[in-house]
Amino acid sequence: LQAIEPKDCVAEWKWDGIRVQAAHQGGEKRLFSRTGDDISGAFPDVVEAIPEGVVLDGELLVVREGAVAPFNDLQQRLNRKTVTGAMLKSHPAHIRLYDILFEAGEDLRPLPFIERRARLEAWYGRHAPRRADLSEIVDFASVAELEALWAGARETGIEGLMLKRR
Repeated sequence: LQAIEPKDCVAEWKWDGIRVQAAHQGGEKRLFSRTGDDISGAFPDVVEAIPEGVVLDGELLVVREGAVAPFNDLQQRLNRKTVTGAMLKSHPAHIRLYDILFEAGEDLRPLPFIERRARLEAWYGRHAPRRADLSEIVDFASVAELEALWAGARETGIEGLMLKRR
């Protein structure tokens, strides 16, 4: 951590969910785990809300009234081929968006993170899907401040911090 230059990095909270990619291209909507498993069947509420022409990276969570539920609540929906209406209501799924990888056929992965973040914010401003929100950028001015933020994260139900080069 001592080699980190705060001006060169941004930080985001790492929530206690699972990392996913949400895709809606060519009329097909899918939700993939970080291992590439198609988990769309367990999360039709999230899949249905993905606008056309995009691939997004984020953290899949259960969110009730704006509060992130414990990971155990998300586990209730994982590994299911289908979910009941009652489960959809009691365990509402949500993606906290970290990045935009493709938009309208354009591969954004070669762009620096800070440019992709600007594209993600602009895209979100236009579409604001109901089952997603933007990950908060966590400001820090020093490594000591970053360490203090990280130390307090677990107490609030956050798994940790992610650092990304601008």
